[in-house]
Amino acid sequence: MKELKMYIDGRFIENQSDKWIDVLNPSTEEVISKMPDGTPEDARAAINAAVKAQLSWESLTSIERAGYLTRIAQGIRKREQELTDIIIREGGKTRGLANVEVLFTADYLDYMAGWARRYEGEIIPSDRPHENIFVFKKPIGVTTGILPWNFPFFLIARKAAPALLTGNT
Repeated sequence: MKELKMYIDGRFIENQSDKWIDVLNPSTEEVISKMPDGTPEDARAAINAAVKAQLSWESLTSIERAGYLTRIAQGIRKREQELTDIIIREGGKTRGLANVEVLFTADYLDYMAGWARRYEGEIIPSDRPHENIFVFKKPIGVTTGILPWNFPFFLIARKAAPALLTGNT
């Protein structure tokens, strides 16, 4: 049985808690893998890694960040069948629906990458004569998201892609 690992600070780490959560195939109720039951310390390590990475990520141009989203989309398409099979096993979806989720996720990442050239500030007229207000968009830092269960693969991209494109981690 496959024991999954947490990915923190650019590497897969072992389960420190020695507690596991069974991942079930909802169609058969068979345990198909085990994932670590992360601890508050694991969460802090992930947040600290994201904080550490954020400043260098923010310093990239939006076009460079978009390139990462595009490469992720390409990787998803290369692993289309494998990812479809995982969604079927873990979520109980039909093959057609699981495959649509995989391809839609890749398409969404490409769509968000396209926004890199449109992500800019604004010039707004002031109430005062001969004065304009310049609005600059700046990353806020580390972001998190709470995801529902029904489209897990797509929804993580839906939360992460805009945040990453705009310089957040």
